[in-house]
Amino acid sequence: MAAAVAGGALMVWSAVAGNAAGAGRGAALRLPWVAAGALVACAVLLALAWHAVPGLPGLLGSRVGHLALGLAAILLLAGLAAAWLHSRAGEVAAAARPAWRRGVAAAMGALGLLVSLLALSIWRQPAEALALVSWPFAWRYDPDLPVSPHTWNRLWQALAQSAVAVALLVAALFARRWRLALLAVAAALALATSWPPPRMLLTEARDTSYQRSPLAFSDANVLQGGRLYAQHCASCHGAAADGRGPLAASLPVWPSVLGAALFDNRLEGELYWRLAHGGYAPGEPAVHGLDAALRPDETWQVLDFLRLHAYGTSGGAGMPAISAPVVALTCRDGRASRLTGLRGLPVRVVAQAAGAPAEPQDPRLLTVALTRGRTGATDADCVAADPAAWDAYALAAGVPPDGLAGAQFLVDRRGWLRARLLPHAAPAWTSADDVCGPGGRMEAGNARGLGEILLAMDRAPIAMTDLRRH
Repeated sequence: MAAAVAGGALMVWSAVAGNAAGAGRGAALRLPWVAAGALVACAVLLALAWHAVPGLPGLLGSRVGHLALGLAAILLLAGLAAAWLHSRAGEVAAAARPAWRRGVAAAMGALGLLVSLLALSIWRQPAEALALVSWPFAWRYDPDLPVSPHTWNRLWQALAQSAVAVALLVAALFARRWRLALLAVAAALALATSWPPPRMLLTEARDTSYQRSPLAFSDANVLQGGRLYAQHCASCHGAAADGRGPLAASLPVWPSVLGAALFDNRLEGELYWRLAHGGYAPGEPAVHGLDAALRPDETWQVLDFLRLHAYGTSGGAGMPAISAPVVALTCRDGRASRLTGLRGLPVRVVAQAAGAPAEPQDPRLLTVALTRGRTGATDADCVAADPAAWDAYALAAGVPPDGLAGAQFLVDRRGWLRARLLPHAAPAWTSADDVCGPGGRMEAGNARGLGEILLAMDRAPIAMTDLRRH
């Protein structure tokens, strides 16, 4: 909207200025308003794009981000050009002012048309355009990287010095005197700026660093990832992903443990690159790379299997949050056909054992019953009868499928797994965050009980956006 309004304003001004007769109509005085409007639109556009993509990785690595940056650059140049033309309006001879005004109007109209076309192209982009295609740099910012105060001070000084150089450069464009001196000082400041080396502030990145899986985090994809892992990885890394496969001792490098520590402070796209290519550097042998054996979607499936397996064995401790595996549902009121259709409501997933009494209904949440192929009547809001749904949640519980009966999981309003109640741990709910208290444990039968857990989920929502699994 900001870009479209700015483009339309530029074209309206060009039409008015082009049709104005005489040199005294003051069309040139409208140029400051054009400059201010273009600069404000540039700032608003960047703020909206930052929120939509989201963040700097999205601006630099997604199709919508590239369009937004290009459009912002055009608006910035249009604003600077309008301000510069206004500063030079007094130097134009009176006889030449009508022609000068028409030329300026034509240029601004062309820029306005270009801005409007780019704004239309952004509006018409599909949702897939928000996905990151490729990170263009060899470095990225890591908030967990330890950086010394001296390095930060050096960075702020370099930024301040560069800002002064840019301000002097802009001032030179508008100055009628001392232009060469301003340019010389700006160049000297720019050349004398001492930037800290990237390795002191940043960590190495891959072109896939900020990519996310294009696949749903569903029972089918997770279980297919498990089958691919058993076929291609278990002989080295072990069936339990503990690095103790039958071929481990014969390898030149002992296989790593693919547990919760694998996902701690690592981006999803970099884990994908590691699984696909092996080795952390181009010169390292890709003995564990899957790119020759698996398609990209299959590599993402293996990664999602490892993520859910690690959550099940560790309870999520030391891991980023994961969403509840998406399963097919049959709801008695027809409200949803998949678990994602229940977003916005707290959900309890119950593995219902054959012949066991149904879990009492609770009006504060929706209950989804896993029945492992049984289709009989059950007292639950929704039923997931597919055996694949049962097996996926057995992975999330860290137990074999035959040991899942009686387990329960709490899913928050955004679809994240927040707490679980395992059969051998009843009646204690456990969680890896602060939902069940500092110890990650809460008895379900005490005065606080399930209601306190539900309140805690709403008070402490997961900050991450689960874009790829909607």
